[in-house]
Order: sequence, then structure tokens, then C-alpha cells
Amino acid sequence: MSLIAENIGFWYEKNNWLFQNVNFELKRGEVVGISGYSGCGKSTFAKVMANYLSPIAGRVVVDNKAFVKGSYQPVQMIYQHPEKALNPKWRMYRSLTESYQPDQEILDRFGIREEWYHRYPVEISGGEMQRFCIVRALAPETKFLIADEMTTMLDAVTQAKIWKELIKICRERNLGLMIISHETELLAKLCDRILSVQEMQCGV
Repeated sequence: MSLIAENIGFWYEKNNWLFQNVNFELKRGEVVGISGYSGCGKSTFAKVMANYLSPIAGRVVVDNKAFVKGSYQPVQMIYQHPEKALNPKWRMYRSLTESYQPDQEILDRFGIREEWYHRYPVEISGGEMQRFCIVRALAPETKFLIADEMTTMLDAVTQAKIWKELIKICRERNLGLMIISHETELLAKLCDRILSVQEMQCGV
């Protein structure tokens, strides 16, 4: 099974292409890095691949099938700013269990404490919120993960712990993982291969 972009293109302003003619494949069990400078279209590309935005041209498919509306999406995205992905009016336990009930093992692996369950997002740290967002994205139906600058706002120790556990789980579950980052050293440590936005616009 693969997550595939076929000649996709996207613009926010008509005919002002952010990228076009992009072909890309992420296989299950693979870790791929997407690099590029800030503002070059990395995050938009990620949203198109996750079906959060529809491409202006081309298509994105999973196992040669289009995304099915109204069902759990096999491609899940983890954002740089976890507070933007959480409902500020929901306590953390409600957000965590919105789509599935995580088992205790995965909660322990990401260091999620029971005392955080009944707090609102504003009452916990960014690193704690991000742990919830990661576990929430790891539902049994998830086949591919897209991490968009996921740990940029976290301290180095927390970054290392989170990446170590996430990579381990992706290997165990045979999940495809796309890591969007401007940090080339991070990508070199974590990824099987790395592509730049510029390369992809040439049809790589």
C-alpha cells in the first residue's frame, strides 16, 4: 500500500502555482523527509497529501483509491502548533478519545499522565499537548502519518524522546511517515530518504 501524488498542483491565487506537476510516493513502513525553506509550500503540500486541501490539478490516492468522505482518514497529520488542532472547549481526555480509545501502553510510551486528562489545552504545556495529538493520530485505522514541523516548538530532550518513540511505533505498525522540516540534520537522522520541494516540482 502506498500514498501517491499523481501530477498534483496547487495555488491559492489562480494561475499562481505554489507547486505543480508533483509526483510522489510514500510506501508503508517508509520514513521520508520533505525539506525546504520557510514559505516554499511544504505545509501546503502536506495538507494536500493528507486530504485537508484538494489539489487544483492531479490527484492523491491511497492504494490507488481516492479518499472516502465521511469516514476515518487513513492519512493523519500532526501540526507544529498542537493548540490549533485541539478544541479549546474540550478537556484533553475528550480530544484524546474522539476517534478511538488508546490503550495504556501507547499512553505510557508517550508519557501521557492521567492527571492531564481533565485539563483544558490552555492548562498544559505545548509538549504535553503534542503528545496527545500524536497518540490521537495513531488510531488502528491510520496507515500514513504526516508530521509538519511537529517538534519545532519543543525542547531538545522532549524532541528526541518523541521522535524515538514515534519512529519505533511506525516501524512496528508498518506505517508510512512523512516528516516536513527545515532542519536538515533532523531529517538526516530520521529518514530513509529526503526530497526537497524544489526537486518535487521537477516531477521527482
